Amino acid sequence: MKGRVVVKGSVADWKTEEVKSLRDMIESSPVVGVVDLQSIPAKQLQNIREDLRGKVTFRMSKNNLMKIALEKTEKESLKDYIGAGAAFIFSNENPFKIYRLLLKSKSPAPAKPGDIAKTDIVLHQGSTGLPPGPLVSELQSLGVPAKIDKGSISIERDTVFVKHGETISKKVSEILSQLKIEPMEVGANLTAAFEEGLVFKGEVLSIDDVETRNNIIKAFSNALALTFDRKIFTKHSVKLLIQQAAIKTKSLAIGANIVSPETIGPIMSKSVSQVLSLSKLLNSAALDDDLKNKLNVFQSAAPTEKKVAEHKIEEAKDNKDKDGDAGLEGLGALFG
Repeated sequence: MKGRVVVKGSVADWKTEEVKSLRDMIESSPVVGVVDLQSIPAKQLQNIREDLRGKVTFRMSKNNLMKIALEKTEKESLKDYIGAGAAFIFSNENPFKIYRLLLKSKSPAPAKPGDIAKTDIVLHQGSTGLPPGPLVSELQSLGVPAKIDKGSISIERDTVFVKHGETISKKVSEILSQLKIEPMEVGANLTAAFEEGLVFKGEVLSIDDVETRNNIIKAFSNALALTFDRKIFTKHSVKLLIQQAAIKTKSLAIGANIVSPETIGPIMSKSVSQVLSLSKLLNSAALDDDLKNKLNVFQSAAPTEKKVAEHKIEEAKDNKDKDGDAGLEGLGALFG
């Protein structure tokens, strides 16, 4: 370097200081990632850094110094992901959230010759707003139904101009530029991130963690419903099965008139109901006023109670069928 004299075989002080600074940041940050900043214009990069300030810290350096800084640290495995245009990021956020933050910070960019289309590039039906000119024949030569309509170039119907995965040629790039279509994205791509002893690759981080979590919860719920319905004992279903057994035991005890602190109340109520039912068979003259009043109340309440009981029976049958079906679906979700 101009102005520096470096003795052969020695290490420049600035390199030593740079490695020390990088290593301090690597060891103190709970999450360290490697991002690809290649081909990002300085203005867009500055915008990204501003957008993520306070959440993600970027640190660029020479590749060999980045690799040396990682040596003899628990995050050394990130060396394998450092390439051209690489930079470190440091954050307290989890890798999935960092990935989404970086994805959100990307901005549209014009297509350059040699770029690969990330998705289908579609020219939509309608006026382009451009005046008549050579562009009409250029579009037609590329299979686009273009025409002059009301003094401007118009696309007759939606047309896939470039298919996903195709290389964009110089001519196509120029046409897209004239149409003011920016089909590409400019932004930092997270190559890999290290957290708590694990390396998360970029393709793994593209998973929607919220949706994945909801799917796991749903699968667990369905599996629990199945184990409950089929009387399969697990640490999660055993409590529900014991509760069910307790309810059935109490019901059986009431039916058999087995007296206990839990059953005495229902048994007495049942006995009163039976007495009143028998009273209906007697001549009304044989009943005193108090019994007649109770009998009238009992008779008026009986139809309503019967309907409620029938409704509960039908509801229980429906829930049982649904739980069984849901349980089978849950096992499928859990075990593929």
